Amino acid sequence: METLIISIGIFLTLGIFTYIAAKYTAVTNSYHGLLAGYILFLTLAQFFAAKIAIFNLDFIFLGEFLAPVGVIVFPFTLQITDMVNEKFGRRAVYQMIWIALVSQVMMVIFLIFASYLPVAFDPDPFAAFAVVPAITLASWISFFISERFDAWIYDTLREWIRVKTQDDSKWWKYLWIRNVFSDILSLGLDSLIFVPLAFLIFPLLQGFFDPAVEPSAIELVVDLIIGQIAIKWFLGVIDTPFMYLTRWIYDRN
Repeated sequence: METLIISIGIFLTLGIFTYIAAKYTAVTNSYHGLLAGYILFLTLAQFFAAKIAIFNLDFIFLGEFLAPVGVIVFPFTLQITDMVNEKFGRRAVYQMIWIALVSQVMMVIFLIFASYLPVAFDPDPFAAFAVVPAITLASWISFFISERFDAWIYDTLREWIRVKTQDDSKWWKYLWIRNVFSDILSLGLDSLIFVPLAFLIFPLLQGFFDPAVEPSAIELVVDLIIGQIAIKWFLGVIDTPFMYLTRWIYDRN
């Protein structure tokens, strides 16, 4: 029931965000508003990634999955890159990825500075936002690879459809193809990179310098990969109507 309520909340929030962002983009002919949302979602995904939660998808007959909480926001970074790609092209998406990556690096640097300041009262309210090196580094690597791949595959599918149909007026028939398939491939790639790096490989390397750090069990890593892909694909599919809303707003303006 909790997952269903959260899914409805995400659906409604994404709908409102998509309408406002697409309208602003169409009116200003600029992706700056989308860039702001992009950086926000990436920041939330990094903070959420340290918590492992149980996601119950019984309402669509898929059962329960374990996954980092970051999965509830990360799929929508790809939604934003698709929105930018649809109007401004792949080059603009690459520029946005670099800007976002720099912002995430700066965020971590300032978090490290803040963590060394002495706390006035216990418990330290900042402890919940402590930087986890393995998760942070893994998220940077997986983000850079998967987001650039998403921009490339989306643009490739769009050009392939354009050549096949020779008719841009029927965009609405094929928009779901480039949106769904680019997201499914990119989200799967992100999970296959992020989870092993964050919970197995980097903790294993960090353990040579800090014996208190131990890698997760292989079984847990596999469960997290499956759970993360399932949740991401579910959210990646339900955002498809909002790409149609985005394109409709672009064309109308």
